[in-house]
Amino acid sequence: MEKTMRLYVIAGWLVLYPIAIYIAYQSSGSLANLSTTRLIDIVIFGALAVVVSMFPIKVLDSNISLIQGISLAVFLSYGLFVSFFITQLSVIALFLILKKSLIKEYYRYLAMTLMFGWITVSSGYVFQLLGGDTGPLGKGEAFPLLPTIGYIVTYFILNHILLYLISNYLYKMKSAFIDRDMWWDIASEIVVLPVGILLFMMYSQYDRSAIFYVGFPFLSLSIIINLYHSSQQVNVLLQKSSEIGQQLTEHLKVNDILDVFIEKMITIMKADYVFIFDTENGEYFKTIRKYEKEPGIIPFIRLKRHEGVSGRVWSTGRSVRYSTAKQWGEISNRYFQGKAQSIMSVPMIRNQQIVGIITFASKDKWAYQKHHLMIMEILANYLAVAIDNAKNYESTKLKSEQCPLTGLYNYRYFENVLSGMFQQYDYLRRQFSIILLDIDHFKRVNDTYGHQSGNEVLCQLAERLESTIGKKGTVARYGGEEFIILLPETGSTECFEMAERLRFIISNQAFRIKNDLTDKTDTSLFITASIGIATAPDQGEDALTLIRNADRAMYTGAKQQGRNKVACYSG
Repeated sequence: MEKTMRLYVIAGWLVLYPIAIYIAYQSSGSLANLSTTRLIDIVIFGALAVVVSMFPIKVLDSNISLIQGISLAVFLSYGLFVSFFITQLSVIALFLILKKSLIKEYYRYLAMTLMFGWITVSSGYVFQLLGGDTGPLGKGEAFPLLPTIGYIVTYFILNHILLYLISNYLYKMKSAFIDRDMWWDIASEIVVLPVGILLFMMYSQYDRSAIFYVGFPFLSLSIIINLYHSSQQVNVLLQKSSEIGQQLTEHLKVNDILDVFIEKMITIMKADYVFIFDTENGEYFKTIRKYEKEPGIIPFIRLKRHEGVSGRVWSTGRSVRYSTAKQWGEISNRYFQGKAQSIMSVPMIRNQQIVGIITFASKDKWAYQKHHLMIMEILANYLAVAIDNAKNYESTKLKSEQCPLTGLYNYRYFENVLSGMFQQYDYLRRQFSIILLDIDHFKRVNDTYGHQSGNEVLCQLAERLESTIGKKGTVARYGGEEFIILLPETGSTECFEMAERLRFIISNQAFRIKNDLTDKTDTSLFITASIGIATAPDQGEDALTLIRNADRAMYTGAKQQGRNKVACYSG
């Protein structure tokens, strides 16, 4: 909540809350005339309401408590003033159970007590306007059905209107007025309110014993519904985790798998920060993917074993779950800079070995429960298998695309990329060019220094080409001592300038090799290259034609004209 809004809440509470208490008091009779027995009954009702409020039902992002049944029975029995304070006591107990700090989140307490205070007062006045009268029913006295219905309807409508306004205007959370929470609340009220009416009627006839006859079954009902709903939540999470696991196996790139994992997980679990670490060796692990709602908490760094929460998980091999910063602050608080409370960290295990760590952190206390940890452990194993399979696929794919000697792409890969450029041309309408170069008199190098020395020249040349081209294009080994380069969005003039630059770099910088035919002594060697270029689509309407024309330019315009030249196809 924004600071300005908090001030409005404080001011509103200071003004309106005392008025609500005064109205509730004025509408009820004096409690001084109540017998000790009745006062004890009120205390028992309050205790029952507090215990019931300890078992709220979590629906989406809202917590629904079944205390309204007890509140209704208390209102009908003792009037608005007693009902007012028991409702307030239940709301405070509910917030404490939900781990809301009374000091740090005081504005929540103020907003909720003010809201439920006025809901109780308004509902009570509707009850009185409809002719209702509170107090235990006498023999033969009819139950005030119409006023009670008015009380219930008013309570329900005001509750949802005020919750909607608080959510959208105080907390700036966009939510619909009619949502799943409302329908679940209606269903729970249909079950709970008849029990509250039954409690009132039996209390009117049997006094305190009715609280135990009806109240404890009511409490049991609350616990059962809570447990049922919790089990449903776990089942939903298990189903979603199975779907996520299947989606992870559908991708064959590590980065895609990590992106899908984080994207899906933050929709089913609270997460302000997510970090996935890869164990490099026996001493260090590094961040391979992170998600941060507030950027700049943890950089992509290497951490040591035992360092921080994740390091402890790696060293022990056991998952951890912390609900507050006090529980883990001494371990690694410097990494989160005081901006996290709940942490959950699990190892990724593959073939009995820890291959990574997944760490989730939230600014909220008690954000992760035991079932969240269980789900995360299941998905961590899915993720470990998916990443391992993707790494194997990428390694195999890379080997099939690479020249084993130079590490450059091979011609098969280059041909696919070049064909793709021709397919894109219909949409982009932008020229692209290729450079084909051949080392001059390379046979002399092999004959003079040996084939191993010739291989060293090819590897060094490959490094120069990659270093010069960088991200401007794709460099591949065409075969033997020939290399080919694709330059996207490059016309003939720009391509010629780049080819001249390469020719100069090749011919004017010595290659350092070891003489493989003699004593392995270090030798400086100068070589030259003949280069041909061609630009699509004017000089080639398909991949094969473009390469053939660049090859013609290289032989007729460079080789046959004295070598160490750049020639452009002009056919």
